Amino acid sequence: MAAADWAARLGCSEHACALLTDADFLDLHVDIEVPARLYGYDPAIRHRRTRWPRVFFGHTDFPRLLEAGVTGVAYDVATNPFRRERSRQAVTLRNLDAATTRIAAHPDALALVRDRAGYDAARREGKLACFLTIQGGNGLAHDPSVLQGPHGQRLHRITLVHLTSSALGGTSSPLGVDRGLTPRGADFVERCCDAGVLVDLAHAGRRTFWDALAVHRGDRPPIVSHTGVAGVYRHWRNLDDAQVRAIAERGGVVGIMYQSSFLRRCLLYARRAAVLDHIEHVLRVGGEEVAAIGTDYDGMIVPPGDLPDVTDHPLLVQDMLDRGWSEARIRRVLGGNALRVV
Repeated sequence: MAAADWAARLGCSEHACALLTDADFLDLHVDIEVPARLYGYDPAIRHRRTRWPRVFFGHTDFPRLLEAGVTGVAYDVATNPFRRERSRQAVTLRNLDAATTRIAAHPDALALVRDRAGYDAARREGKLACFLTIQGGNGLAHDPSVLQGPHGQRLHRITLVHLTSSALGGTSSPLGVDRGLTPRGADFVERCCDAGVLVDLAHAGRRTFWDALAVHRGDRPPIVSHTGVAGVYRHWRNLDDAQVRAIAERGGVVGIMYQSSFLRRCLLYARRAAVLDHIEHVLRVGGEEVAAIGTDYDGMIVPPGDLPDVTDHPLLVQDMLDRGWSEARIRRVLGGNALRVV
């Protein structure tokens, strides 16, 4: 979409649209496979933009991601924690195959990538770079040796735990108990590091978070792909300042998510200003190279009421400009920081 037309539709400056279009724009967590698996949502179709955010699903699809100037996404495959361990791993691997097939079905628009070289090639060709990821390391806990084989070679990142505790460690969620990283969890973290798979500590309980960092290889950057920060709004889902600093000191990134109730106290919808409040806190605590974006779009979230659709992101860039952010900072937050880790 031309910058002038985009700006006219949204009521922002052409400069904001042009800056977004020119920048690397990476989303560290997109859950588009969840609605695709649950009820057959087709991400290849451009779905109608709504004035208010859809609740839970429908925030993105492939055409809208490309139209919005998104250049890379962590394409997530979520784990079902209620299956038996062996069958859970078998289903996880089948779901990875299905996601790979879905991406491969659109070679003119999408590219499955794992590293910076793959991303750069996709960017030159005008394709959306898709980094294949797993949410819930328990999906591979039955036989983590698969990380050293072909499956590990296509994975970019694994979120160690999700909304329930597992054989690997504890969640921050009230649905589980955090007793820290287990011996199997420590082995899993080490295997991920050896395989070049990023360890993502989003959802990790505090004890599990620190235990995981203690065994994590020092030459690999851990990340938190999608979170809020307790320094802006105290919530069980959000990182405290010590955790933000720890990720920054190890060269990682912290992506801010869009779930309204994690950003601020609200009845339903937050405002997009809350997203920037959390990002700015990460910048103050961790420095200019740690803040990123991990929307969690399509992951059963309720995004801010004035950021209802991925194609509305020039409004967020306009807010950054209005807050006096330099273009260099904007580019780092949109994608530069995430690319440094990639």
